[in-house]
Amino acid sequence: MTRRRFSNLAQVVEEYYDELLGFVVRRTGSRPLAEEIVHETWIRASITRVVMPGNPRAYVYSMVRNLVIDHHRHHSVRQMVELSPVPHDENSEGENCAPQHDVAVPSHEDMVSARQELALISDVVTRLPQKCRQVFLMYRGQELSMSEIAKTLDISVRTVENHIARAMVECRRCLQDARREL
Repeated sequence: MTRRRFSNLAQVVEEYYDELLGFVVRRTGSRPLAEEIVHETWIRASITRVVMPGNPRAYVYSMVRNLVIDHHRHHSVRQMVELSPVPHDENSEGENCAPQHDVAVPSHEDMVSARQELALISDVVTRLPQKCRQVFLMYRGQELSMSEIAKTLDISVRTVENHIARAMVECRRCLQDARREL
């Protein structure tokens, strides 16, 4: 079997998408969550600056595995916070007080709508000019500051601001157009 040559890790994620999706579904039990994790992997693979590894498939699998672990860790911490008892003040009778805030659970329709919006935005981002897309993904995907992006790409902060603004305008326009169609 000949090994396919990839020029970037995003191509590896695209090539093995179904395989990665199955891998994550088996570990999470949720296809929508698996789709989100594989999509996040694609975003990270698109913006990473690592030299192409000798075994890109294994490298992408490790990225996916780490995101699954991060999800489980985040979910466990969130569950512990939501289930932790409220501390009693010294004047209380010792009864178990319920938290004063309600945890809002999104409806199925809200989740479907959010996924559709994410798909629309992902499509817009892939159609952005290369440098604009790179800056936007570094800003939103890697959560780098504008000055960090400017230093990394050797461009001015003002140029970074312009790329981010352009990307956000395109995303907003796409969402507005989609809402008008409803």
